[in-house]
Amino acid sequence: MYGSKISSYSTKFDAYSTRATNVRLAASQINGKVVQPGETFSFLANLTPRTIENGYVVATVFASGKKTKGIGGGICQVSSTLYASTFGTSLAVTERHAHSLPVPYIPKGMDATVAEGSLDLKFVNTYSQPLVIVTNADKGVLTVELYLQDL
Repeated sequence: MYGSKISSYSTKFDAYSTRATNVRLAASQINGKVVQPGETFSFLANLTPRTIENGYVVATVFASGKKTKGIGGGICQVSSTLYASTFGTSLAVTERHAHSLPVPYIPKGMDATVAEGSLDLKFVNTYSQPLVIVTNADKGVLTVELYLQDL
């Protein structure tokens, strides 16, 4: 349906926590995104601004090395799962930032924090085929799969 799968990565989240709303929302916004050959994908450019009006809720976020509450807490699990899905592929990650504290949902070094206006996750599709990002956030499991479209 999407082409040839080149990668998949899954992380777990508490499906009943407030942050689950933000995980599902962010995952849904990048689901089905197509990245053309040579194109740069920006995680934040593909999300709506983190506001209550856009459906985000208040949940735990990291700020200046401390846990606090903020709108959109949990979207970094989506960016981190996406980043981990690039491992073992030829995609060129051009921007990635580690969290200021360890996160429980992914091994150290595989996380990718984002912050509007300053920190993003970006990668370039180095393949000669379009890349399709497929996400699913259901029953406490977030999965990001990467496919190359058949030409």
